[in-house]
Amino acid sequence: MKSHLAMAIAVLAVTACMPREIVTAKLSNSQQGSSMTGAPNTICTYQYSDVRGEHQVEKFRAKDAMCPSTIDVER
Repeated sequence: MKSHLAMAIAVLAVTACMPREIVTAKLSNSQQGSSMTGAPNTICTYQYSDVRGEHQVEKFRAKDAMCPSTIDVER
């Protein structure tokens, strides 16, 4: 059992030290929304794909804020 735990910790340590890749996500949708406090905001939805498939990222901006057409995402 201890060897399994040691192996799991080693895998996590190696994964944490791996360099992160930056990918560019493209804007797919923007809409008006509200935060948990009720404050109005803009929800910007971005999409990107990699070897693992399609991914979606949501960013929240101030009310009526413009969403950039692309953003960089660290994965």
